[in-house]
Amino acid sequence: MRRFASSEPAINQLLGSAWSRFAHLVDQAQDRARAFYQQRLGQPFSIEGAVQHILDSVEAQGDTAIERFNRLFDGIELPVAQLRFGAADCRAAFESLESPLQIALEQAAERIRAYQRRLLPQSFGTALDEPLGVRWLPLDRVCGYVPGGAGGKLPLCSSVLMNLMPARVAGVRELALFTPARADGSIHPAVLGAAHLVDCDEVWGIGGVQAIAAAAHGTSSIRAVDKIVGPGNLFVTLAKRAVFGRVDIDMLAGPSEVLVIADGSVDPAWAAADLLSQAEHDAVAVPALVALGDEVADAIHAEVMRQLAALPEERRHTAERSVADMGWIVVCQNRAEAVNIANRMAAEHLELLVANPQDWLPELRHAGAIFVGPWSPEPIGDYVAGPSHTLPTGGTARMWSGIGADTFLRRSSIINFSAEDFQACAQAGETLAAAEGLEAHRRSIAIRRGATGDGG
Repeated sequence: MRRFASSEPAINQLLGSAWSRFAHLVDQAQDRARAFYQQRLGQPFSIEGAVQHILDSVEAQGDTAIERFNRLFDGIELPVAQLRFGAADCRAAFESLESPLQIALEQAAERIRAYQRRLLPQSFGTALDEPLGVRWLPLDRVCGYVPGGAGGKLPLCSSVLMNLMPARVAGVRELALFTPARADGSIHPAVLGAAHLVDCDEVWGIGGVQAIAAAAHGTSSIRAVDKIVGPGNLFVTLAKRAVFGRVDIDMLAGPSEVLVIADGSVDPAWAAADLLSQAEHDAVAVPALVALGDEVADAIHAEVMRQLAALPEERRHTAERSVADMGWIVVCQNRAEAVNIANRMAAEHLELLVANPQDWLPELRHAGAIFVGPWSPEPIGDYVAGPSHTLPTGGTARMWSGIGADTFLRRSSIINFSAEDFQACAQAGETLAAAEGLEAHRRSIAIRRGATGDGG
């Protein structure tokens, strides 16, 4: 892990804009991507070029294009229709799971449901009993995208709950889950079982850019959605960015990240374990530590290296790269310095492992989620705490929020004026219309006041 003092200019590269960080990741991947696309698609596409090619192909050719890309990228030799799983399939998958996993999924689902209900905004004035109101209505059809690793080998069942339970609580009519199938067209039963708990209408064993294309454009087998939510790799994120406007999206999520602020009041082993829980996600995940003092930094770093060596080989390989290439430590002397770093980073996950966290919280303005104290580790938030674990990354917590029930609602204002309400506002409205030079606007108000001239 690279180490900095809070005053070092070099720290600015760690806290740059989300756009520059994302662009850097794209640039780093371009050469490998061109070689890959030359082999699979016959042309040395850039990443953006390949994404657009896939989107355009699916829009023009529908299921045929999806089947071709499934075969080229995932080795799946099945028609699209055979990659659909319905409610009965999801129920059967849940019933096939071992009891401890069933219980864990049910507990997580209930906690998420309970938390998301508290996020629902309230309509008012919908009975037309007051002059102004607002009506909140859910979207009609939503796609939840859940990555599964190459060949669908990582069954991220928690992400099914975290992305689609908020939509179900919001009242979305139709939920469609897209997730990479395995080469034989199957989907891990834990993923299907989680889909059962959110009452998912359909699950499609389609991943990657072609899944985003299918959800956005629709095909003869798949109906288009109104919104796409959920994390994905660089290619999925670029595809979501490209279809934004045709459909809504939640956010542009990059590699996972955690910022741990520690002042020595917590066991260094606990802080180190939390850093590694993010490092094992991805070689470009960011495990970051803000330590109040050199002794705290030394103790936690030593624990990171000790625990890293004890991880299973596959997870250790990923975490080692993350810690070496993306991990960093900033040594601060006081709370003001630490808060400044945290607010500039605007981390996806912010752990507050300090004494008297109530003194810190009001000053921390930018974070996707804040985990307070030693008994609130980030992984408990990943699975069962209740808030969604789909959160803004790369500094975008300055402008975006994580997924919640309100993500799936749209707001319509209601103006229900009586004659008296109208008369109370008419003169001001007419004056403003005249000031803007919009005569038809002014006359719309004036005619109701019984005049077409100056409102007399």
